[in-house]
Amino acid sequence: MRGALFPAHPGPSYAGFTTWRIVVPAPERPFAPHETWGRGALWGTQPLKDGRIYAYGAAVAPAGARAADDEKAELMRRFGSWHDPIPSIIAAAEPGTVLRNDVHQLTDPLPSFHRGRVVLLGDSAHAMAPSLGQGGNQAVEDAIVLAHHVTPEGDLGAGLAAYTADRLPRTSAVVRKAAQAARLMCLTSGPAVALRDALMSVTSRLGPTLVLRTFDGIADWQPPQHTYAARTKEAHRSPR
Repeated sequence: MRGALFPAHPGPSYAGFTTWRIVVPAPERPFAPHETWGRGALWGTQPLKDGRIYAYGAAVAPAGARAADDEKAELMRRFGSWHDPIPSIIAAAEPGTVLRNDVHQLTDPLPSFHRGRVVLLGDSAHAMAPSLGQGGNQAVEDAIVLAHHVTPEGDLGAGLAAYTADRLPRTSAVVRKAAQAARLMCLTSGPAVALRDALMSVTSRLGPTLVLRTFDGIADWQPPQHTYAARTKEAHRSPR
């Protein structure tokens, strides 16, 4: 649909790395949730509310590459020597349940998020690297702003134009930040990786406030003043 609406746009480009995702049963020994960075690779392990474990890996790889045998074996080759509990988490995965997806991103913003009566939101409008965890969040923001501007009693064209005006600058900035973080993960040269790791170590020792500043302008977003929830509340308010 995006290509049909904007045929002159180059579309998404390969971000330079591929990802794996698995969900496995709870391990016998508890562990601290973590995200560990290596040379051109990272691994994250997070517990789910029901006790199972969600884990993800990423690594620099050619676009379209796949394991010669299976992706579980590929994970073990790439991450099997990393710290606990990573090897046991991989071992607990069923071979057929390992998801692998190359990462593509829209680093060149679209000229608009709508054309005529058709509107785009989420990844279709601003696909980004998952390095900041913002893909789903930005889609939710899109939906809130779209519901704010496009109302049954309003002008559709004006509402869609206002939606694009609100969302295009913000999402373009988030896409750029996510791409910058992804480039840090993709570093493979020894000196560059050592410098990156040293800077990250110093930043973490200086306190969580400095780390959280990475999300300045992202996590502090506020919805429009008159949201659809507020309008619904007013509509159902009993008259005095």
